[in-house]
Amino acid sequence: MEPKWLYRLESTDPSKGLWYNAAGDYVWTIGTLPDCQTKDLPMGYDERYRRNGRHWYSSCSNPEDLAHWFSLNDALKLMEKGFRFMRYLATEYTEYSLETVFIKDTCLDCQPVDPRTLYQE
Repeated sequence: MEPKWLYRLESTDPSKGLWYNAAGDYVWTIGTLPDCQTKDLPMGYDERYRRNGRHWYSSCSNPEDLAHWFSLNDALKLMEKGFRFMRYLATEYTEYSLETVFIKDTCLDCQPVDPRTLYQE
């Protein structure tokens, strides 16, 4: 596949996550944000994240799509809780509507991103 930059908000602590942690346990950290519009989306187990016995990570192909999942204010609050915005130059990925899953281990590069550059608010 042609390498592609993908964007993601992720926890710096593997025991945390927006809905699930790195081990696949439901932790619902996004639920701690009282006014978050997407915290109550149904996020049950999805086999796409463990396809072929590998760990696939959720991301967005277009940085603007991050605003579909949470506002800049929500993202900044999550950053205070130990989250960060990253972009990954992925070589293995599958695109879906408003989401792209990818394998971190085969990425060519990763870089932190200032969230203020991603939102047009």
